[in-house]
Amino acid sequence: MKRIGASAPGKAVLCGEYAVLEGAPAVVAAVDRRVTVTWSDDPTSLPLEVLAALERAQAECGPVPGSLMLDSKELQDNRAKLGLGSSAAGAVAAAAAVFATHGRDLQDPAVMHRVFDCALAGHATVAPSGSGVDVAASTFGGFLRFMRDARGVETRALRPPAGLHIALVWTGHPARTSELVAKVHQLRRHDPAQYERCMGELSELAVSFAHAFESAGATEVVSAAARYCRAMGALGEASGAPIVETRLGLAAELAARFSGSAKPCGAGGGDVAVAFFAGGDAAEAFELACKEEGLRPIDVSWGAAGAMAC
Repeated sequence: MKRIGASAPGKAVLCGEYAVLEGAPAVVAAVDRRVTVTWSDDPTSLPLEVLAALERAQAECGPVPGSLMLDSKELQDNRAKLGLGSSAAGAVAAAAAVFATHGRDLQDPAVMHRVFDCALAGHATVAPSGSGVDVAASTFGGFLRFMRDARGVETRALRPPAGLHIALVWTGHPARTSELVAKVHQLRRHDPAQYERCMGELSELAVSFAHAFESAGATEVVSAAARYCRAMGALGEASGAPIVETRLGLAAELAARFSGSAKPCGAGGGDVAVAFFAGGDAAEAFELACKEEGLRPIDVSWGAAGAMAC
């Protein structure tokens, strides 16, 4: 048996955080920083979600001798996770390596949906309340409109509007998504009316952003992202969670200075901000201003290819 490795891209959630857990659409993009897995004859240690995805894929396709070695350095900064979905990408890459080794064509959409199912199940071992939007981005790549409800997962490929420029900025402060989500869940238990108000607003704005991204234009995307950032801040205030914390708030202020907008890219609390502009000059000026304020732009290419053999 010729053992074949695989890689999967990281992701950036452009909009839909939190609301996606209530069935609202999220827009997500794959980025060209990848997690790679290769086979080894020596025992290795893997994160729980990667090991679970590996076992799920082997249960479906058949065993593969040896262990997997995982390389996620491209999604880290001095060993700190950047918040670009390294755990989801690792789970996808592990599942894809099993399918590829057993001769499955990773260019076949039906095969990739099976890879997604295995990776999603594996990732759920450490993130049981997650939506799976990051797993979808790492599996299928490109730009996606993602929804998940009781009926299952729905994804649709998107093309960004002409003239839209997107930038990522690392705050230098890693965040724990589970802690933020736990505080939001506490709000749902202790003040369900306030929770419903916050989620209702986020869900409406998620729909508006998805529509602007798919059918309107760059200016509308910039405006929709600004409104979503404010709604995320309101959810944070209501739940006592630092969703739009100081560094992310600074990124939003700097983006507005250059006629753009910025918001947390993910659950918030640190990690990465994503910014939107209707022109390249404004995006470049924003990145320079971020450097002056101690925020670090992250160089990525957008809409990267999904999981692939290597």
